[in-house]
Order: sequence, then C-alpha cells, then structure tokens
Amino acid sequence: MLSLFAGRLVQLQGMESGYYRNLVNSKHWTTIPLPATRGSITAADGSVLAMTVQTYVVYADPTQMPVSQRQSVADQLAPQLAMPAAAILTLIQHPTSPKYVVLARGVSSAAGNAISQMNLPGVAVTQAQDIRDYPDGGIAANILGFTSTAGGSLTGEAGIEKADNALLAGRPGSEREQITSGGAPIPLGGAGTPATNGSSVKLTIYPALQYEAQQACKQEVAHTKADNCSVVVMQPGTGRILAMAQWPTYDPSNITDINQTTNIGLQNIFDPGSTAKVITAAAAFEHGGQTPMSAYNIPYSIIRGGTVIHDAEWSPGERFTIAGIIAHSSNIGMSQVVQHVPPQIQYQYLRDFGLGQPTGLNLAEASGLLPVPSKWSADTRYTLSYGQGVSVNAVQMASVYATIANGGVRVQPTLVEGTSSASGAYKPAPPSPSRRVISAQTAHELIQILQQVPGFDAAGGQPWGEMQNYAIAAKTGTSQEWNGTCLCKYGASYIGMAPGDNPQLIVAVNVQNPRKGGYYGDIVAGPVFYQVMRFALDTLKIPPDGAMPAKVRLTAK
Repeated sequence: MLSLFAGRLVQLQGMESGYYRNLVNSKHWTTIPLPATRGSITAADGSVLAMTVQTYVVYADPTQMPVSQRQSVADQLAPQLAMPAAAILTLIQHPTSPKYVVLARGVSSAAGNAISQMNLPGVAVTQAQDIRDYPDGGIAANILGFTSTAGGSLTGEAGIEKADNALLAGRPGSEREQITSGGAPIPLGGAGTPATNGSSVKLTIYPALQYEAQQACKQEVAHTKADNCSVVVMQPGTGRILAMAQWPTYDPSNITDINQTTNIGLQNIFDPGSTAKVITAAAAFEHGGQTPMSAYNIPYSIIRGGTVIHDAEWSPGERFTIAGIIAHSSNIGMSQVVQHVPPQIQYQYLRDFGLGQPTGLNLAEASGLLPVPSKWSADTRYTLSYGQGVSVNAVQMASVYATIANGGVRVQPTLVEGTSSASGAYKPAPPSPSRRVISAQTAHELIQILQQVPGFDAAGGQPWGEMQNYAIAAKTGTSQEWNGTCLCKYGASYIGMAPGDNPQLIVAVNVQNPRKGGYYGDIVAGPVFYQVMRFALDTLKIPPDGAMPAKVRLTAK
C-alpha cells in the first residue's frame, strides 16, 4: 500500500506536475486583453476629421422593473436612446429572455452616462466596442476612408485609415489577473503588458476649402447631369494637397464594403485633353529648337500618322505662335509642334511630369496609361501631343501645373503634415521629394502663355479665369472618352494657378460625362474653378498682387 502511495506521489509531483500546475493556473489566473485606442485624424487647422468613441449597450431586466413603472421608464429613456417610447415599452414587455433584453446598442457615452445616473429600476448600461466617428460626415470621406471591426478591433479598410493603419491602431496589451476560487480578483495579483495607444495623423486638408470644393462639384454635377466632378487644390512649393474633393461622395460611418467607396481624384482616370499641351510645348522649347513665338499655319485639317486632325474652331488664314496654339487650344498646331521633338524625348517629358506612374500619396490609385514608344502606332505621338491616348488621374494633372508654377521643380504630392504620438509629441512629416523637370525659363514662359487663356475665354463669354487684381494662368481641356463602345462621352477640365508670376495655389477641376449645357472645359469646369479659386484665395488670405497678364503675341503675320 505504501509503495502504491509512493508511486502515485511520484507520478503526480514528478511526471504530471506540469499538467496540474497548468490546471491550477487556468482556474486561478485569467488573461484580460487591453485594447489600444485608435488615434485621431485631424485637419491642417487642427479640427478632428476622424476619432474613436466608446459606445454602450443599454439593456433591461423586466423582472426587476415593476409593471406600474414600465411606461415611465420608457418615457425617460426615449430621448436618450432617440427611440419612440412605445418601441422601448414593447421590448420590455416582450423580452428576448425572461430576465434580459437589449434596448439599444451603439449608445454614445453622454447618453450612457445620463441613463446610468437616472437609476431606473431594471435598467443597466455596459460598455461595448469602440466605433469610429467622422464629425464632418462625407466631407473628405474619399481621403479618410473607413474602418471595420475585423478581428475585434478597429482596422483601416481604405484611405488614410488603411494607409496609416499601423500608426493609428497602436499596440494592444494584456493583463494577467489572479482570482479566487469564487471568481473574485486578488488585489495586486496581476501582471502584464500595457497597451500603447495609436498615434494621430495631421493632414494638409483644410475642411472649409474641402467643403466649398465639394459643394461646387455637387452643384455642377446637378447642373450638367454629369457622372462626377473632382477638385484638387495644391501648393506648388510644398506639394501639399489642401483639398481633394468630389461629388458624389459617401458617409464613412455607414460603409461596410470597400466597393461602396471611391476616391475619384486618384482612382478615376481620363484623357487630359488640351491641358496636356503644356508638356509638348515644354519639350519643344527645350529639345526642339522652338520658342513661344515660333509660328505655324493652321489649315482646316491635317493628316498625321493616317489620322485626320481637326480643331474645335477654325477660321481661314490662321497663323498662330506656339503661345497662340496653346491659348486657342489648336490640335492641328500642336501636332505640328511635336514633329520637332523625338518620340523618346516626348515620352520622357510625359513621364518626368508624373504621368503614367503613382503620385506618391500611398493611397489606392489608378496610375493611368502611358504607352512606351515601342508600342506607339503611327498616330500616337500626334494624339499624345494634345492629350489624347494617355490616361491620367486628377492629382497627376494638378501636379503637372504645380511643377510649372514652382519654376519647373516637381514636388511630390502629399496629404500628411505630421503625426502626434499618444503622449502628444508632434513630429512633422519630412519634406516631399523634389526634382527639376524643366528649366525656370521654360516654366516662366509657360506661365506667361497660360495667362493669356482667361482673357481669350472671357472674350468668348466664359470669364471663369478672370479675378480682379490677380493674374490667373490657366488652361482648359476637353477630351473624348471611351464609353465601352465608342468615343462618344466627354471629359471637361479647367486647371489654373494664382497669383501672378509667383503662383501659390493650383486648382484642378475635372467633370466627367456632362450631358446638359455643353461639354467644353471652360463652359463646364470653369464655374467650379472660379468658385473654388476665389474661395481659396480668400480663405488662405493670399493677398492680390495687382499683377497683369503678360503681353504675349498669339498670332504671327
């Protein structure tokens, strides 16, 4: 008998000690997860664009609620839960189980605290999961993206929420807690790893400007029956995007699937049309022996690469300088200018200005289509010269004009101004990478040429680039877009810079498939440009410089 006891003792304390130790620990120790609070996303002015809020569940135990008081309880809960008192009373009278019924989920902390302080019989409040709140609703939704509760915690699924998810999410922790056999925690009996809350991200976006641009887009889409409209406002010297608005938009609080979202300024592509003519001109000035005053005869039509090329408007005997070709937006003229530029140089200039490659914003985007010269057909170099046969997104085209405005130096676009740790330490984002694309002289010549466009358009009844005491340099574009069967829908663009010879703002507008009131860039996109540029100059307190458009000859005798 003693031998049996001794053998069993050896078995328990020696061979199976680990098993029983783990069994004891499992009954007297528990691991409690400590979630990290997701960081906020703020705007350039410090206002909150996205934040994490705690929500609560309000439930009731009907057995603890006298029948005579149930109507009174429902009446008191109704305003806090934003529910009809009758609906609350029905839940209490017909609970999901005899002692438990959920009255509301996702209750705000303010309402949850107020209900707790009421001390209503049979009513209890308990904390539920965090949710992401977007105070401005659909404003900047295309930039912010949205979150889901995948894995039990908030996770970015699109936009900045996804791109900077690791930074915003922080690092969860855990706590080991010792408990008695009755389930009560033992004071000072725990140990673990503390949670590290997420950092906050400060964007370059100005909410007021974002809202104004969105409203301008909304109005123009309604007015022209267009598919969509996008606006990009950019600082040339820093690459900062001050607004990237669109219509239609969405409410990030009500999104459950990424297919319900879109960022039109980055994910929708279109042919730039005449707004790309400045790239051809720059290449011709620097590698084709041309100047702004180089002159060309403009016939009614011209055949290049087997394609017949026309202009939207034509008069007999036209003879334009390159400045005039840009101002009059002559496809015939530009198809002659490009003959002075070798195909590889033409392609390289398009690449150097940022076409056919990611913008660097680190968000989901369509980089467009820019075929390499070896894939060009006989007419490709000519159609590319006036912005057809290449696909771009709105940020790419804003960056083209920002490069010209910045004296020929391209600064990579950015949306992030800096970050703040959970402790509040702010770290500014590093300056955006930059590189020279064209010479300062070429950039200056292009700005002077583009300053002729607003006056030329105003003479035609479209004064959207004329602003008192500011010299606006701008270009319109109208492109034919493929609708799946033919080139029978249009894209309208208006891109401009201000003020004067030292531009500080770029506003790029694109409206896709307008079906009412015309389709030309000055007619459709011009009103949006004027409204947004005027508001931006006022909001950012950029004073008028009194500059006058340069005197540039558009015709040659």
